[in-house]
Amino acid sequence: MKYPKYPVFASDLGFGDWNEVLQDVDDSNRTNNGDRDQVLATVAATALTFTKHFPNAQIFIQGSTPARTRLYQMGIGHNLLEINENFNVRGFTDDGWEAFQFGRNYTALLINKK
Repeated sequence: MKYPKYPVFASDLGFGDWNEVLQDVDDSNRTNNGDRDQVLATVAATALTFTKHFPNAQIFIQGSTPARTRLYQMGIGHNLLEINENFNVRGFTDDGWEAFQFGRNYTALLINKK
């Protein structure tokens, strides 16, 4: 799927579980260890800190699977009123980028500071 051209994304934030065998972070593992909300809160805090230092940045969000993208979308949806105080949130569909709407399924998300 092609996305519209936006400024170059120069940073990448990845997270997952430590894999002892690979000695690396594994972002495809599903541990279901109950830390989902803590992980999402950590990502949100990182985005807030990042945009304080780079207020003109756009944050592109896409999970390693469609289910993970949906998880991020649900996290944004549950906190949308608070997020909208400082950020614009857009979702990508087959028709292109649009303002984030409840009940829509997006293949990617884009956030930027207001």
